[in-house]
Amino acid sequence: MESLTMTRHCTCCGTPFEPRPQVPDQAYCSAPDCQRARKRQWQQAKIQSDPDYRINQRAAQRAWSQRNQDYWRNYRDARPEYAQRNREQQRLREAKGIDVDLAKMDVCDLPTGLYRITRHPAFPREIGDPWVVQIAPVCVMCPCKMDVSREDLIDTPSIRP
Repeated sequence: MESLTMTRHCTCCGTPFEPRPQVPDQAYCSAPDCQRARKRQWQQAKIQSDPDYRINQRAAQRAWSQRNQDYWRNYRDARPEYAQRNREQQRLREAKGIDVDLAKMDVCDLPTGLYRITRHPAFPREIGDPWVVQIAPVCVMCPCKMDVSREDLIDTPSIRP
C-alpha cells in the first residue's frame, strides 16, 4: 500500500518538508534553527495566555540572574564589538527621539492592578531630567478609593470585577 504524504513548506525557512505522521499539523521542518523558532513562538504564546507559566518563567529568570550576576558584564568584556554596537544603536535611538522600553521582563514585581503614579515632590524635575515617581495601589472596589482624585483614574466606568 502506498503512503499518501503531503509536502509542506516550513513556516520559518520556507523549505519543503514531509510532515511526520505522528504530527498531523506540523508546520516547521526539523532544522535546528526552525525548531528554535517553533519553540520561541510557542513560548511567547504561552507567556501571553498562561499567568502561571509567566510567573514561573520570571522566577526561573530571577534565580538564574542571581546565580550568574556577572554574566552580562563578562559577556560584554569578552565581546567589545557587541558593547560598541549597543552604544551606537542607543545613540541612534536617542537622536531620533525614539523612546524604547529597554527594561527586562522580570524587573517589576508589582502585581497586576490599578495604581496611582505621581511625581515625587522631593525630586523637582528640570527639562530633560528623569522623573522620580511614587506608585501607590488604588482599591477600586472599596471606600478607600475616595482618596484618589478623578484625574488620577483613567476610564473608571470600565473598571469592573
